[in-house]
Amino acid sequence: MPEFEFIKSYPHKDKYFSRTKKWDWLNSEQINLFEKDDEGKVKMTTMDFWSQEMFLDANGQITIEEYLNVLIKQFQDSKMKIPTDLDEFMTETLWSLKTELSAIEFTDSPIEVKAEFKNPMTEK
Repeated sequence: MPEFEFIKSYPHKDKYFSRTKKWDWLNSEQINLFEKDDEGKVKMTTMDFWSQEMFLDANGQITIEEYLNVLIKQFQDSKMKIPTDLDEFMTETLWSLKTELSAIEFTDSPIEVKAEFKNPMTEK
């Protein structure tokens, strides 16, 4: 098991993270994020696998540091080698979701994801 030194000093490790965008399934494996631009036009964004996974896991109930354990368990359950930089990769991906896509927010305490962001826009 890697040591994961990076997370120990990560300034946002105690923050909770939750979805802040409407989303829907594009197909059985991929989602789209939806937002309106300044002119009212709808923009749809797809993401890579890990960004999508972390977006869908952004339920406002777990801290970033606790989430590392969720990812570790996923690797263990899949019998995959745990990357030595998993903590750094995870924090960079979450930060990108927050700053570049504005798809998640960080909070100091647990929150409920707003109803409009909790579930896909259409039911399967």
